[in-house]
Amino acid sequence: MPRRALASLVLLFTACSDDPATSTGEASGTDPGTAATSSVATTTDDPAPTGTTSTTTGEPTSTSAPGTTSPNPSEPGTSDTDGPVTGTTGVDTTGPTLTTDATTDTPDPPPDPICVDPPACADVEPTATEHHLKTLDGCAFALAPTDFAAGIARADALLARAGTAVGIDAVLGQLNREAVPGLSAYQAERMKNHDYVGFRWNSGDGSVDYWYPQGITGSSDARADHKIDGKRLLLVSWYHNIEREETDPPARGVRLSLVDISDLDAIRYRHLLLVTPTGDGPDVNFAAANTNSGNALHAGGITWVGDRLYVASTSAGFRVYDMSRIFETTASDDENAIGIAGGEVQAHGYRYAVPEIGRYNLTADSCPLRFSAVALDRSAEPPVLVTAEYMTDLTGRVARWPIDLASTRLVENGGTVFASDAAIAGQTRIQGAVTYEDVYYLSCSSQTSQWGRLYRNLPDSMSEITAWPDGPEDLYVERDLKLIWTAAEHPNKRVTLGIPMQGY
Repeated sequence: MPRRALASLVLLFTACSDDPATSTGEASGTDPGTAATSSVATTTDDPAPTGTTSTTTGEPTSTSAPGTTSPNPSEPGTSDTDGPVTGTTGVDTTGPTLTTDATTDTPDPPPDPICVDPPACADVEPTATEHHLKTLDGCAFALAPTDFAAGIARADALLARAGTAVGIDAVLGQLNREAVPGLSAYQAERMKNHDYVGFRWNSGDGSVDYWYPQGITGSSDARADHKIDGKRLLLVSWYHNIEREETDPPARGVRLSLVDISDLDAIRYRHLLLVTPTGDGPDVNFAAANTNSGNALHAGGITWVGDRLYVASTSAGFRVYDMSRIFETTASDDENAIGIAGGEVQAHGYRYAVPEIGRYNLTADSCPLRFSAVALDRSAEPPVLVTAEYMTDLTGRVARWPIDLASTRLVENGGTVFASDAAIAGQTRIQGAVTYEDVYYLSCSSQTSQWGRLYRNLPDSMSEITAWPDGPEDLYVERDLKLIWTAAEHPNKRVTLGIPMQGY
């Protein structure tokens, strides 16, 4: 068994077209788990489907053993090894001045755990019991950073060639789309027992079937005081599903929707494109955020920390983008064009692009882990990024990674980032996960017919259940209002909604 030894010294941390565009469906069918157990989740407002039997919720229970896991069928290209950008190896110790938290008197972190002994992967693939979250040793999972200093230098070289950086404030002044306040009648009926808030995308974005919303984060993640330029903001990631296109376009990677929700009756937003700098020096250029197979990065989860945007890379770890280095293109008339050529700067028809500056990849010694979602827990000490695995059976795991909010970097031990802790969730089809004030929240799709459920857990305890929409995805906590948000992915059923957190 892997074990932890506490360091005696405190570690010092370094830490458009702008346009329409829809979703792969969730897996359906029965849970391939094995023998049934007698565990039952507590439900608050989510009635059991007719014809099932159980003492409380009417749901059957089951166990699932390792070896029966199935990845998310809606994630194209997830078998790729999502390797580092060329020339970005090593550990960054430098970077730009970041506008992170309002406070400057940061308390000293607790002694950092040091992982010793090789991880035993068999010990973090135990038999799962439905609705029971079982803790695991986080030392089994490890990430290593690429060279962030080199990545920042490459991004700056790209900006020098493409044009100067623009701030979030400039983009907020150019929000060109209007959302529809409230939920559709279909989704509102599901959420009727909750004091929800939310919106629908405009008609083009709500129905498009080759862009799918996935990850969600916002200004309450990015800033200690919850707002940016005095505004409540959301970011939502969408991946480009080329299989749904009628033509044969290039994969356009991932776009972000920057949404101003300061006034829920007058919501405006704009799309930006995530890009990967390529080459070096005077020949630096950029490409879409795709995987090695050529498919779009799934971007199943995102979280905004200071000026950095962490994006889940399913088979690898995280890609990190810099929201302080957004740049403006010179043309947006060709949605198939990307990069700098012929005196033009194009980003698949989008006016603004956000460059990648680094990655965190699973180490060769790490046990396997998938990154289907990510969220930030500022209430933890130290704060953590929370990741989750999508599996069609019960063996999906949740891992938490220590992060230093001042530097916006994951906390390293000798160049390696070890998970603070982990757990096997005991739930199927996890699309999002977050912890807040010690409670685990799991966003799961297709739990009762087409409907999702939001599960609430304490470690080594049984779940409580909240009704959740059709097609739920990643999770985001708006801390000051105690709202938990998700974005629903399916075309013509898309809503983005938040409900009051219920705790455990």
